[in-house]
Amino acid sequence: MEVNNQQEMSPQVDEVENGNVQKDSLPSDASESSLLVIDNKSPARTSGNNDEASLEMVGTEMLHDNTTQQSEHTSQGSLSHSNAPHSFTASERFKLILSLWPYTIPLFTVYAAEYMLQAGVWSAIGFPVTSSTSRAQFYHYSNWTFTPWSDTFSPSHLSKYQAGVFLSRSSGNLCIASIRILWLMPMLQVANLYFFWQDAVHHFLYSYILLLPCFFAGLLGGAVYVQGYSRINMDMPVELKEFALTSACVADSLGILVADICSLFIQSCIYKENHVTGAVVDCPY
Repeated sequence: MEVNNQQEMSPQVDEVENGNVQKDSLPSDASESSLLVIDNKSPARTSGNNDEASLEMVGTEMLHDNTTQQSEHTSQGSLSHSNAPHSFTASERFKLILSLWPYTIPLFTVYAAEYMLQAGVWSAIGFPVTSSTSRAQFYHYSNWTFTPWSDTFSPSHLSKYQAGVFLSRSSGNLCIASIRILWLMPMLQVANLYFFWQDAVHHFLYSYILLLPCFFAGLLGGAVYVQGYSRINMDMPVELKEFALTSACVADSLGILVADICSLFIQSCIYKENHVTGAVVDCPY
């Protein structure tokens, strides 16, 4: 019986070896060992062709994935490029600069008031005010690091204004002020300017205690500077941050320019009220 089965299977095995019949056409009673024999006797080129086909399919899939990723990166790059400031027209850039007014107005205001204090009001304060040496001494106490009239170091010779600037500018990593606080600080600086101006004329609090509000002026100026640029860095889109930061710095520079011009007339008017000569320009009233 076994001999007959082997004889019946032998032609089919020969056909499978020649590649004419597939394994599914074998009798159902064929044993696994017979199938193993048939597989072992299959031509090597058949398995080689299958391996090549599999490699070709894998390579095709990898090429398709790479093409898809490249197309996605290209589309994202095109989108970011279209939103980049260097692709804007002149009118679009101007509109973008105007849209920064919530940050540029506080920067302009605080710097204008701050430098009017320094160059216009503090230079016209002295004890007594008629002494040019006293005026220069108070100016250096309030603005600079050391006075040129002392050879020995004293804590009182430290600049109150610069100390305030140093502390407030170091607060950028500690907290971020809201827009309301950012606008409140320049208003306080304008009030500070008005206080010093009136005190320089009427002398109602006229002593070195004025160094304390000088310190407060430094706090306000440094805080608006660091918080203004921190808010721009936080609020603006990534592709617009660099353009926004470089554009906003024009505001504080413009504030300094306006303050330096106005300080000439502020100093002249304070000199006039205190009967002091030596002003560069004439007071307009």
